[in-house]
Amino acid sequence: MSNTPASQDRGQQLWDQAQTALAAADWPRLEQDVDQLLDIAPDHPELLDLLGHALLMQGKAAKGCMVLQKALLAGNRSFWTPHKLGDAHRALQCPEAALEAYEQALAWGSDSPLTSRNLLEALHADNALRAIERLERFAAAVPPPWDWQAPAPWLAGACAAALRIQGPALAAWLLSHGCPDPAVRALVWHHDLYRLDFDATLDLLNGSSLRLEQLLAERLQRLLDPA
Repeated sequence: MSNTPASQDRGQQLWDQAQTALAAADWPRLEQDVDQLLDIAPDHPELLDLLGHALLMQGKAAKGCMVLQKALLAGNRSFWTPHKLGDAHRALQCPEAALEAYEQALAWGSDSPLTSRNLLEALHADNALRAIERLERFAAAVPPPWDWQAPAPWLAGACAAALRIQGPALAAWLLSHGCPDPAVRALVWHHDLYRLDFDATLDLLNGSSLRLEQLLAERLQRLLDPA
């Protein structure tokens, strides 16, 4: 399409509309506006990324996957593009492709906890040991002690993943490395308590600074040693 003043004005109008749609999370409108922008600027990598996002948010994973791959081929180098591609692959039940995409996002400098969270969830869905092995690699790259009050993105993502998956594997790993998050801790002692492993539960609860955990420890101790 010719780069005339009229086409430039139309492009600016569409771009403004697209930004409004994005801010309002109006995904069908965003898709429509970006489609028209791509008529003016075909194969624009950032526009393709934005279109892929709009498609994913509408549950159009297959089309979104193709558009995001096209964005990468067009030269997009934002870590969000492979991250979203990973989300698309997960939605399409292609876990290994999803893992590859999330690792690419990390290699491109993802500073979002969502990338490590989604990566660990995808790994855990296949095998909890794969997720633990990836945590060990994260930890080896940035050895402890870690700042738990303002955790690094990978660590914040790991905590978020631990709270979303089935089972205590990630939570137990985090706890063994000093995680103080009460919700993460509760995942572990709930698991031990449901298994009636009172010794393991008390090992975790004794010495806790959390009032709920202190009260539970006292009750368990009275139950086990009523005298």
